[in-house]
Amino acid sequence: MKLYHGSNQIIKDPDLSKSRKFLDFGSGFYLSVSQKQAENRAKSAKLFFEYGAPIVNIFDFSDLVSNLNILQFESANIAWLDFVLANRMGMQTEQYDIVIGPTANDNTILTIDQYMQGMFDHLKNPKEFVIQLFQPEKLDTQYLFATENALKYLAFMEALEL
Repeated sequence: MKLYHGSNQIIKDPDLSKSRKFLDFGSGFYLSVSQKQAENRAKSAKLFFEYGAPIVNIFDFSDLVSNLNILQFESANIAWLDFVLANRMGMQTEQYDIVIGPTANDNTILTIDQYMQGMFDHLKNPKEFVIQLFQPEKLDTQYLFATENALKYLAFMEALEL
């Protein structure tokens, strides 16, 4: 299966020590099933870091994995929201090799931030309200490779400069 990673540089060998904390699924190497999403991320990375070029790195994922601790979310549901919130607050303690699930886009990130700020606390079921807001969204699937063992199942194929 092809997976895409948008960056401002070619990444043949992902380095987990360079990953940021407090992201949706924790720190690690993020990829998408959507080339378009990776293209958008590559353009953002070029602007943010102010060097390099927008690059889409393409990897082959051998999804015939064994002996890995994998967590998969089929949809943006309350379990997914709880997991994302815990990671964004640095409170997630269980380590997974790979996490698969919906990508928070600009709209969902804003809603999650509003939830974290307590803007929906007055509602009877604030988490259910937040999940309902996500239902019209067509969220792409992202993959987080969080351990060196998981990275063994990725093979660099090519890099496309935009």
